[in-house]
Amino acid sequence: MAKPGLTQERELYLELASHLEHRRPMAVATIVRAWGSTPREVGAKMLIEPDGEIRGTVGGGCGEAEVWEEARALHQDGLPRQVHVDLTEELESDSGKVCGGRFDVFVDLWRHDRQETLELAGFVAQHLERGDSLAILTVLGPTSVPFWKEGGEGAPSVYDPASEPLVGLRLAVLESGRMSGSVRAGRVDTELLNRALEALARGEDRVVTVAMDEVPYDVFIEVLQQAPELVIAGAGHIARPLCAMASLCGFSVKVLDDRPEYADRAYFPAASQVVCQPFDQAFRELPITPNTHVVLVTRGHRHDEDCLRAIAGKPAAYIGMIGSRRRTRAVFVDLEAEVPAEWLDRVYAPIGIDIGAETPEEIAVCILAEMICLRRGGSAPSLSLRRKK
Repeated sequence: MAKPGLTQERELYLELASHLEHRRPMAVATIVRAWGSTPREVGAKMLIEPDGEIRGTVGGGCGEAEVWEEARALHQDGLPRQVHVDLTEELESDSGKVCGGRFDVFVDLWRHDRQETLELAGFVAQHLERGDSLAILTVLGPTSVPFWKEGGEGAPSVYDPASEPLVGLRLAVLESGRMSGSVRAGRVDTELLNRALEALARGEDRVVTVAMDEVPYDVFIEVLQQAPELVIAGAGHIARPLCAMASLCGFSVKVLDDRPEYADRAYFPAASQVVCQPFDQAFRELPITPNTHVVLVTRGHRHDEDCLRAIAGKPAAYIGMIGSRRRTRAVFVDLEAEVPAEWLDRVYAPIGIDIGAETPEEIAVCILAEMICLRRGGSAPSLSLRRKK
């Protein structure tokens, strides 16, 4: 199971740092471009050990097998390469695949015997453990090479450091502008730093073109943001499956309840924190940021009202409240005189998307699905009154 609050890519970087620390090299395969429908998104990665053992995935199937073969070759020759995977032929065949897009995978070697690589990996791991957001920049290759621009046919592109010394060089940048690594032998172009900070602000992985020594190069910027936070108010029968599933999806989960027999860490092994306090007090003390998702599944509308009063006006990414339409309307009516209507209108109530959920586990699924839908810009039907006014 993933550590609480870590997306798979963040966890893979921690594992990568551990391997290097134990003097073991690792091939890292990362999707840097994608066209059409693909099984994994840009930024998805796979670690490949010298013996072929893997961690993570770039989509499975024949495409991943090709990437794996190139990673094994990389362990032998040390040359970074890019693999173009075309799934349109699989879609047309009887393979059963439902994705028919194309994607480029950059495969490079993180070496345990290079001090700059060890320092960079340690820097990344240290700040991921702290929960910091950062961008990792990797030089892919000269923009003039057509393969990199449009996606190509045939054999993978393999780069010889003797002729292309910049390919595969890396840099990590924090939101503060602090850096580790070197893309240009100790010189960091202002444009490169600004591009990294822009990507962090947008929260998007991207390929940018940057002139280095008057030659345009494509640089992949991977953004590793602080894990999204979920605060569950109410440690009852819905909270338990919701905590477990949200953690698997990369949320850092805190559970609140005012009853010691419910606020028990034994019930929530995946939670980063379990707090036993009155709800209003707990919410006054917890930081609520644009990265925070709040789910109210308390045992009564009085507690829901206490929670909403305590967080009113705060910039949560998502606030959802369980209850029937009658109960949730009653809560809104009670709070109208105290809480601005435009803020109350942000509350998703009744909570979740409409999948006809009945059991606690099914309800947890519909709640988590609504949060993911909001984060990813989906269009699933909501039960919320706020969308039905």
